[in-house]
Formats: sequence, structure tokens, C-alpha cells
Amino acid sequence: MQGFPFYDKHMRIQYAKTKSDVIAKADGTFVPREKRKRHEEKGKKRKDQHDPNQAGMGLNPAYPGAYGAAPPMSQIPYPGGVKSMVPEAPAPPNNILFVQNLPQETQPMMLQMLFCQYPGFKEVRMVETKPGIAFVEYGDEMQSTVAMQGLQGFKMTQQNSMLITYAKK
Repeated sequence: MQGFPFYDKHMRIQYAKTKSDVIAKADGTFVPREKRKRHEEKGKKRKDQHDPNQAGMGLNPAYPGAYGAAPPMSQIPYPGGVKSMVPEAPAPPNNILFVQNLPQETQPMMLQMLFCQYPGFKEVRMVETKPGIAFVEYGDEMQSTVAMQGLQGFKMTQQNSMLITYAKK
């Protein structure tokens, strides 16, 4: 995949220099590090000053997750003010994924290169009459779930991040 042309840019793949905090916590080797100092030209904030960007960063039992609170998808604004593509009642987990918000010029081979990284990959089916959507099939629902979690929000172009849900049966 090294040097693979992907939308006029060449892919550059490297190993990480250090383990991420999440991986280190999972394998028990996590050691807390000192926080990085911010540049002074960005402005100083007092510790007692309320920062709206930090609101909701604590754990909230209503929205459990590895990184703290997260609003439900229905409350996240869709870029451009267009109606959200998230279905009202999501389909139950199955082995076929429904991929939306793809660029018009997406080819099946591009999606195959992305989704074949995950075990159990079977095929990609593009919908010719509706550009921007595709179906990706896996061997079972566990394999499709791993792929969905891995590629959810992947940006094919600057403005197109994939929206992946389970296909309706």
C-alpha cells in the first residue's frame, strides 16, 4: 500500500514511534506523562475560568464511552445544514454494511482496498443509480462490526467522511 495513489495524494504508512495511551492502558504498561505546555501566543487561560470547550469531558453515565461523554448522533450537526443521513431506527447488526456520504467519483476498487483490511471481507456493491452509497458484505456480523468501528468517519476527501450503518434486511 506504500505509495498507493489515493485522490491525488500518495499514501505514506509508518509504524508509530510509541504506544498510544489506550493501548498502553490495555496491556498494563501505561505511565502518566506530563502535560504539554501550550504556546504563550495562544493566550493564557486561568484555571478557575470556565472553558466551554471542556464542558462535558467528564464521564457521563448517559453516554458511556472510552473517552468520556459524547452526544447522541442525532444532536451532532451535519455539515452544510443538510438533514442527517442517520436513519431514525437503526437496523439490527448483520453481516452487510451500508456506506453513505461517498464522493461521486468513488470506485468499487477504492472501497475494496479500504474494507479488505478487515477479516471476513467478501465484496463491495456500489449502487449505480445512486452515487455516494455502497454495500459491503462480510462473513458474519462480528466481522462487519469490527470493520464499521474501524472505518466509521473515514475521510475519502476533505469534505466526505463515510457514514457506516448496518444494512436493513
